[in-house]
Amino acid sequence: MSELEKKNSNFIPSVYSALNILEFLTKEKYKKSTLTELSSALGISKSTCLRILKTLELKDYVHFDPISKRYKLGSYLIFLGLRSKEMNDFMNTSISYLSTICEEVNQTVVLAKPNDDLHLVYIAKEEPDQQIRLTISPGETFPVIGGAVGKCYLAHLPDSEITKIISAFMVDGHLPRYTENTITDPEKFKEELRTIRHEGIAETNSEHTQGIHAIACPIFNGKGEVVLSVGIFLHSTFSNSLSDITYYKDALRKHAHNLESLISRYF
Repeated sequence: MSELEKKNSNFIPSVYSALNILEFLTKEKYKKSTLTELSSALGISKSTCLRILKTLELKDYVHFDPISKRYKLGSYLIFLGLRSKEMNDFMNTSISYLSTICEEVNQTVVLAKPNDDLHLVYIAKEEPDQQIRLTISPGETFPVIGGAVGKCYLAHLPDSEITKIISAFMVDGHLPRYTENTITDPEKFKEELRTIRHEGIAETNSEHTQGIHAIACPIFNGKGEVVLSVGIFLHSTFSNSLSDITYYKDALRKHAHNLESLISRYF
């Protein structure tokens, strides 16, 4: 255990030891180990090690053979491994589909997912060949109240969650201002979210990032829960006619529906 880990106020020794036991049992040489072997190799007292093993056994994370007196990894880890693979496949499927949207609309397309209760994170970006490029990068987080991509996600959460999230951002009765176009009045903001929920699409113009006209749609799983946001980013410096915006909205709605169909098997 490193000094940094010891000093971490959120550090839980028993959980750390349990994870070390599982990692130890993944090694070919030690895939079937006795209590003594585990205790000695990991520097855990026998009594503590036994309690951890019995707890892991209850949840089928480890299996104990009463004849050989040895522990090995339990079958529940197979389920976890398969589920992890499914989730990675789900993300890869979603990300790879962005190029299809980008090729059709010839604009920057982004995909975002929840990062925590108050933020989303960009997980992918596809850009056409053009001179002006956006500085947004995968891995970059942004507030869920910011711009079309955040709003279309937020609008489809339960009302109680929306109220909590808005309250968390409020300072002196107002939401933070990112640009001169930002909606800072919480009641007007809620009204816009209701409109987005009704129409199934969000549109903002330089509300979170100056110079970006954004259109975004939510992506739902089979349970009707919003899991992703997909958006098209246009440069506000260009003249985007009403017919152009209508075209982008129709295209995004179509592709959001297609993307939902592609990922439905993962839920």
